[in-house]
Amino acid sequence: MINIATHPWISGLLGDEEMASIFEPEAELKRLLRIEAAWMRALGEIDGIDASDHIAASIEAAQIDPQALKAGMTEDGVPIPILVRLLRKHLRPDQATHVHQGLTSQDVVDTSLILALVQVLSLLKERLGLLDQHLAEKQRAFGNRSITAFTRMQPAMETTVHEVIDRWRQPFAELIEDLSDLQNKVGVLQWGGPIGARAHVQADALGASFAQHLGLKDPGRDWHTDRTVIVKVTQLLCRIATVTGKIGDDIVLFAITGSDHITFEGGQSSAMPHKNNPVKAEALVALADFAAGLAATALRSARHEGFRSGRAWMLEWLTLPQLCVTAGAGVRLAKHTLHDITSIGLE
Repeated sequence: MINIATHPWISGLLGDEEMASIFEPEAELKRLLRIEAAWMRALGEIDGIDASDHIAASIEAAQIDPQALKAGMTEDGVPIPILVRLLRKHLRPDQATHVHQGLTSQDVVDTSLILALVQVLSLLKERLGLLDQHLAEKQRAFGNRSITAFTRMQPAMETTVHEVIDRWRQPFAELIEDLSDLQNKVGVLQWGGPIGARAHVQADALGASFAQHLGLKDPGRDWHTDRTVIVKVTQLLCRIATVTGKIGDDIVLFAITGSDHITFEGGQSSAMPHKNNPVKAEALVALADFAAGLAATALRSARHEGFRSGRAWMLEWLTLPQLCVTAGAGVRLAKHTLHDITSIGLE
C-alpha cells in the first residue's frame, strides 16, 4: 500500500503529516509500553506486587526496535506477544512473570487506539474551530457580493456570497458540539482479559487503577466485541470529511463558470498557462469521497464474531487510522483552499 500521508510529494496535497504522526510506529510503540507499565503499577496497587514500580520503569525505559516486532506480527497476528517476550528479557524470572499478567493482546492494542483517538479528536476540534474562523473572515470580506446559486448543477437564481458561506458554516456548530461530546466518551479503557471476563477478585478496583494511570475512564467491563465507540468516531470522521467536501464541491462548481464567480491562487496548468485549475477544491472532494468509502468499510469492521475477532479487528486497523488522516487532511486543506481565494462573487 502507498502511504499517501507520508508520500514525498502526494502528501503535500492529500496527506496530513501531523495526523499521521499519531499513528507512526514509534508513537504506537510508545503507547504500548505506556500501557504495559500502567498495568504493572495498577497490579502493584491492588495486588501488592513489591517490584511493580521497578518493572514498570523497566518497561518504560525499554529500547525496542519497531522492526523487531515485524516477525512477531507476521507469526502471531498482533505485536504484543513478541513485545512481551522482549520486555521480559530485561527482568529477573520472578519479575518477568508479572509482565502482561492478566491482560490480553486486544486490551493493549485497543487501549492504544483509544489514546490515539483522544489525540485525533483534540486536533480536529482545534482545526475545525480555526476553519470556521477562516470562513467567517471570507464572509466578512466578500459577503455582500452577488453570486449565482446553483440547483441540480444548473444556474438558478442570484444570491449573496454570505448565503453561500453560511451554508458551508451551517453544520459546524453541531459538529463541534458532537465532537466535544465524543471527546468525553471516547477515552475508555479496554480491559477484559482473554475472553473479556475480567477474572480478578478485585476487578473493579484494578480496572479503576489501570484507567487512572492512563488518564482514561474505566467502563467497568470489556468492549472487545462492542465497538460502539469506534462506530461513533467513524461516523464523526465521515461527517467532517463531508463538510469539507461540500466546500470543495461548491468551489469547483463556481470555478466552472469562470473568474466572474471565483478566482484563486495556484492551480497552474503545465500545457495551458491561461488555466487556473481548482486543484485544492478538487482534492477536498476526492478526500470526502475516499473518507466515505473508508467509513463504510470501517463500519463493517464493527461486527465482531464470538468473544473476540481477528478478521474484523484487522479490518479496523486497515481503515480507521487512514480515515483519521483523510478527515484531518480535508480540514487542513480546506483552510489552505480558503486562503487561496482572492475573489468570490461580483461587487
